[in-house]
This record gives sequence, structure tokens and C-alpha cells, in this order.
Amino acid sequence: MKVGTLEDAKRAVDAGADAIIIQGREAGGHVIGQEGLISLVPRVVELVKGRDIPIIAAGGIVDERGYVAALALGAQGVSLGTRFVATEESYAHPRYKQKLIELDETEYTTIYGRARWPGAPQRALKTPFFMDWRTLPDYIDETIDQPIIGHTTIHGQEKEVRRFAGTVPNVAARGEIESMAMYAGQGVGLIKEILPAGEVIRRLVEGAKLLINQQFASDIH
Repeated sequence: MKVGTLEDAKRAVDAGADAIIIQGREAGGHVIGQEGLISLVPRVVELVKGRDIPIIAAGGIVDERGYVAALALGAQGVSLGTRFVATEESYAHPRYKQKLIELDETEYTTIYGRARWPGAPQRALKTPFFMDWRTLPDYIDETIDQPIIGHTTIHGQEKEVRRFAGTVPNVAARGEIESMAMYAGQGVGLIKEILPAGEVIRRLVEGAKLLINQQFASDIH
């Protein structure tokens, strides 16, 4: 079960969750809570102490440094989103992948999908389109006389994409690709290349082992 607050974590425990994914405010896309991982993860770890409930950290983690940091906070694992969007196997549109490499800043926003997901903030890339519309008045959403900026296919169904719809461009998207929502976590600036998913995992695991051995082993002895 994915949660973004300590209160939600308590409810997850009471509901009998087998594992809990803690999403920090650093995450890309729709963000559940307002708290960062560095304070939230240890509190949830304390909450489940003595229970067989693995804690998985999510939000802004893209490499071995984030992985090791999450382990130090008490998590048993990590969940990566943005890093896997920027992989060869990802179904994201090539322009979306390229923007993840080119841009290194994100912003917490509500301009996308207001009608579809009311009151659901997101973290998105600071694309030129986003910067032009970042102060969009609250009363405007994707249904208020917004033009169709493209089309896409989702689960086999052809769909129109209106401006501010919050639909991310997948490989089937056509039209004004760079005017569509491009979500990303705060760690996006650390992503420098498109890699096979397996290589991302290999570097994550091997890099974490090396980092732990090099950085901390000498402090233990």
C-alpha cells in the first residue's frame, strides 16, 4: 500500500498491509503527502517496529546514493519511477525521455488535470510550456474551452488530449508533445542517459554495495 503521511501508514497497518511504500514530497507525478522522505521514513519505521511489514521508500530516488540514504533511514527497499521512465523499455514518448535528460528542475503544481483529479497536486518538469502556464488561475481546467493538442492510445482506446489534461505523452502520442504533462521527481537532474532497465538495476545494486563498503566500512573498524 502506498502512503504519504504517518496517519495513512497507521491505517495501512490496521488494514493488514503486507508492505508499505512511503512516498515523499520529492516524488514525480501525483504526490500523496507534503512531507519529505528524510523525516517521514524513520517515523513509519518506528511505527511498524516489531511487525513483519517491509518499508519501501519512494520519491526522488534515481541512483545508488538515494538507495543507500533510504536504507540508512530504515527502509528495506526503494521504488523508482522517473528513473525507469528514462529507460529504453519505457513506453514514454521519446521527447518525454529526452526532456528528462535535458531538464533538471521540477515544480510542485496543480495546473494539470484539475477536473479529472481535483485537489491532487503533481510534481512536473519545468518545460517551456509549464513555465508559460505555471500561474494558471484556479478556475481554469482542462474542460474549459481548452483546445485539443494531440491524440494518444491508452489501453487500446484512442483518446483526445486537451491542454492541461495531465495525460503524459506515451509512445503512441501525437501532436504537441511538449505541451503535454511531463511528470518527474526531484532527482531528475541526476539522470544523464537513457539506459536499459536492467542496467539501471545493476548500477543501483552494485553501486550501493560499493558505496557502503567504501564510505562506511572504514568507520566500523
